[in-house]
Amino acid sequence: MNHARIAAEALRYRLDLVRGPLVNITDWDIETMAGMSVAAADPNVDGAIRRIATAWVRAGLPEEGLCKPWACPEARALFEANPHLVDALDDIVRVATRSQAA
Repeated sequence: MNHARIAAEALRYRLDLVRGPLVNITDWDIETMAGMSVAAADPNVDGAIRRIATAWVRAGLPEEGLCKPWACPEARALFEANPHLVDALDDIVRVATRSQAA
């Protein structure tokens, strides 16, 4: 599993949830943010990726789908049914934002 790819898709998915008047996803360098969040070696990011990946696989979604855009209805249903996974997304966003500011 490529943690940077998973982090990138997590960031993309989370920003997509709040986009519109609040967020323009094209203003963000998702790949750089993902790389920085993983490179920070923050246990919150590792834990978030682990929680998301575990729930993803348990839901019967293909593991390789973690590294591709999470646009399928099954992914949306997974996050809607498990609000703690949105918290995991926020952990990744928080570390990515903090890493960019440093």
